[in-house]
Amino acid sequence: TSRDMVGINSSRDNKITLVAAASFAAGVVVASVIFRRRESKRRKVSRLNAGATVEGNDLSLFYSSDIKSLTTTTEEQKLLPTEIYGKIVRNCVVCCVDCVIVRSSPISGEKECLLVERSSEPVRGVWWLPGGRLFRGETFFDAAVRKTREETGLSGARPIQILGFWNTFFPSSNWDTDEQKGAQTVQPVVLVELTEGSEVLLDDTSERYRWISLDPDLALKNEVDKYVVEALRRLKAWNLAKL
Repeated sequence: TSRDMVGINSSRDNKITLVAAASFAAGVVVASVIFRRRESKRRKVSRLNAGATVEGNDLSLFYSSDIKSLTTTTEEQKLLPTEIYGKIVRNCVVCCVDCVIVRSSPISGEKECLLVERSSEPVRGVWWLPGGRLFRGETFFDAAVRKTREETGLSGARPIQILGFWNTFFPSSNWDTDEQKGAQTVQPVVLVELTEGSEVLLDDTSERYRWISLDPDLALKNEVDKYVVEALRRLKAWNLAKL
């Protein structure tokens, strides 16, 4: 009868609705699992490579309101006699500020960072980050801007954040003697963005330069030095944490 047919169609519609609902629910569960796995992986990467400061914080602490006097550097403090500086390198830990200098590629538009080939020890011939000694009276950001200008000729450098600190041990230095060799440095790595131009003019501390992708996995695959890879990992972790 027509009433029986209506009952059959209604039952069939209910089954279809239940199947559709079950399929939708299964899809939601699968999507949720995939999202949680991706989120867990992202958080794991962030935890493993965490350490970057909040943008704009260069970790300076001043124990006087007279900041100008605390951040004044004399010419004598900048240009130490060779004999004295050699003794410092051989017997003390030196603080050197290195820079992840970032620009937008003029070809692809992708972000990339600058590497320089070192012309002297330590790690002579290695592709590294530009940087050098922190002067008495300098903040990390001040030193990053200065070293960017001195070693690469780049102006318009804007320091963003400190990506991390490394305690580095070298078997040789440019100040070795027969009795004492090597150096130890503490190195804050500062992220620097270029706000204008990217024409590089190297000083005598470097032989050549090149721009590479910010992808740490690609850098590792291309056998870029571990110090650079670690800095790029910190930058990637910070960017992921902001998503």
